Amino acid sequence: MTPQLKTIVAVNAVSKTNGATASGIIDTLGFDWATIDVIATTADVVSNKPTVLKLQEADDTNATSFADITAFATPATIPNANTAATAVLQNNYKFNVDCRARKRYLQPVYSPQTTQTVTIIANLGRGEQSPSTAAKANAMNLVEG
Repeated sequence: MTPQLKTIVAVNAVSKTNGATASGIIDTLGFDWATIDVIATTADVVSNKPTVLKLQEADDTNATSFADITAFATPATIPNANTAATAVLQNNYKFNVDCRARKRYLQPVYSPQTTQTVTIIANLGRGEQSPSTAAKANAMNLVEG
């Protein structure tokens, strides 16, 4: 049996300049697990890694309610950015989150050192109910095999 996931596009390919912030809210209601990918375009130099890369949580969607999750705060060492557009390992940062110990809403936050396009996608799993239709999976089409 394949895992049935619900996909949330928290940030859809938005261009951010130095110091600007990309963030999006993910509602985890009814799901016990989330894997969140923060995907950035190729950087021009390896030192252009994100200045902020963290995960926040809140009980509501009010912007002032979100607080950093210590375990997912900007790490002391973020790996150097990838400068090769054809590299196997792209500028993809992943958070694996046990939602049972978290508040309902999660918010990944990303700030680049240089202009980059960023996309943030969450896949929610271990749901109370299986997202067995396209609408429940938050997709235009759901194909199973």
